[in-house]
Amino acid sequence: MDITQEGLRTLAAVLREGTFDAAAASLHITPSAVSQRIKALEAAVGRVVLRRTKPVSATPDGEVLVRLARQWELLLAETRAALVGEPADAAVPVTAQPRVHLPIASNADSLATWLLPVLARFHREHPVAVEVLRDDETRSSALLRSGDALAAVTSEPLAVRGCALHSLGSMRYLPVATPEFIDTWLRDGPDADVLARAPMVQFDRNDHLQRDMVAALAGRAVDPPAAYIPASTEYHRAVTLGIGWGAVPDVQIQKALDDGRVRMIADHHLDVPLYWQYWKLSSPLLQHLTELVIAGAAAVLR
Repeated sequence: MDITQEGLRTLAAVLREGTFDAAAASLHITPSAVSQRIKALEAAVGRVVLRRTKPVSATPDGEVLVRLARQWELLLAETRAALVGEPADAAVPVTAQPRVHLPIASNADSLATWLLPVLARFHREHPVAVEVLRDDETRSSALLRSGDALAAVTSEPLAVRGCALHSLGSMRYLPVATPEFIDTWLRDGPDADVLARAPMVQFDRNDHLQRDMVAALAGRAVDPPAAYIPASTEYHRAVTLGIGWGAVPDVQIQKALDDGRVRMIADHHLDVPLYWQYWKLSSPLLQHLTELVIAGAAAVLR
C-alpha cells in the first residue's frame, strides 16, 4: 500500500475546502491534478475515500486517512520549526519562527472559564497557532474521530481508538435566576408545572445539560419556553439580566451569587466530568499542551 504525502495533503485540502476547485486553488494546482491525486490515493488503498457531494465529505475509510494526514502535518510542522530554531534559541527572533497549526476541540464553558489562559501560556511558550473547534462536550470526541481535531475536551470517559485519555475533573453547574425572576415565576418553588411555564435560557438546541437540569428539578421531562444564547459569556449574562433561569458553571456565577444579583432556585447541582483526549503522537507540542491543560483544569475543576 503506497500512501504518499502528496495524496494525504490533497485529501486534507479537499475536505477542508469542500470542493476540488477550491482545494486546487489552495494547493496552487489544477482541479484535474487534484482529481488525479485522489484517484491515485483511492487506487493505492483500494477504497473510496471521498463522497463526491457538495461539500465533499469523507467516507469512513477516508476519515482514517485524513486523521493520518492531520497527524503528519503536525509532525512535519514541528520538524520544520526545529530546523529553523526552537523558541528558546535566542539566535532566532520570535517573528522568524514558523507557526505550527494545532486544531483542538472544546466546549464553550471550558473555553470561557479555564482553557483560554492555558492556550495563552501555550502561545507564549511555543510558535503555535491553535485553532479551537467549539462543540458540546458530549460531541467533541467526534472531531477526534474525523481527524479535524488532534485533541479535545470531552465528557466521554472512553478513549477514541488511537487516543490517550486523562481525567480533568468535574465542572459544577448551579440552577440560578435573578431575585426578580424568582419572585415572578418561582415564588412557590420549582415544581414541574411551574418549570414547564418559566422561561429558561439554553445554549442551543443540542444543550443536553439544561434539559437534564430541568428534568432533575421537575422530577420528569418538561419542555419550558427557551431563549437560545449560543455563547458561554453571553449565556451567563442573559441569566444575570433576567431573561430566564439557567444552569451556569459555579466558577462563572459565584461573584453574582455573592453580590446577590442571582440566587439558586433549588438546592441542587449537576457535575459534568471532563476528559482530555489526544492522538498518541511523538509530538513535543501536543505533550506540553497536555501538561498545561491538566494543570490548568486542576486549578478550577472539582
